[in-house]
Amino acid sequence: MTVAQLPPPGTQAVHDVLDSGALQVVFQPIVQLEDGVVRGYEALARFDRRHFPSPAEAFAAAMAAGLGVELELLAMERALERAGDLPEGAWLSLNASVEALLTPRTTTLLLAHAHRRIAVELTEHTQVTDYTALLAAIGPLREAGILIAVDDAGAGFANLSQILQLRPDVIKLDISLTRDIDADPVRIALARALTTFAASIGALLVAEGIETYAEHEQLLALGVRHGQGYYIARPGALPSRHIEPLL
Repeated sequence: MTVAQLPPPGTQAVHDVLDSGALQVVFQPIVQLEDGVVRGYEALARFDRRHFPSPAEAFAAAMAAGLGVELELLAMERALERAGDLPEGAWLSLNASVEALLTPRTTTLLLAHAHRRIAVELTEHTQVTDYTALLAAIGPLREAGILIAVDDAGAGFANLSQILQLRPDVIKLDISLTRDIDADPVRIALARALTTFAASIGALLVAEGIETYAEHEQLLALGVRHGQGYYIARPGALPSRHIEPLL
């Protein structure tokens, strides 16, 4: 095998994960900022460090090897196995790339669990080139009651384009906007604009990456009603079926 024919780094580790199912899921609460009541949980994949030091490296290696959708499907399957354990009234938020949403297996998997409270967070691994196809793919999900969320709002032009095209049910403020928002007038102005925009289209706005009391209080003052981050709770196991306020 020549150098040009060598598989991308990490390919064997991806195959090992897919073959063994060696993937765990942790859950990070999404809460009402005013009282800490949990409204939902975002499912996040975790891997044995012998395979990958971080989830980002795992999914990057899978994409490079042409196995990105397979790994996403495994992560979604693992998360959905726990959907019945969610506390009463909480929704389950799953991450999915455009490539995954355009794969019929993903639609079939999600529709099989549409009786649960599910949101799908669209992650932007690659630029969307065909919004007609993407809208056609998410149409049946919406009809079945599954919420569509756009992740990383405020992170760039392509992301704002997604919001305009998809008219999401949930908009998630990017951590780069949340970080130090209490001390940055520009971040405050942009968050205020997105808060007004979300309200005008009837979308739920969620701030990601809240790590300090000051950030929490500034977001609340701006009218951001929901959030998640280490200040509130780190990703972990699901709690009991009874939801306790976290703040």
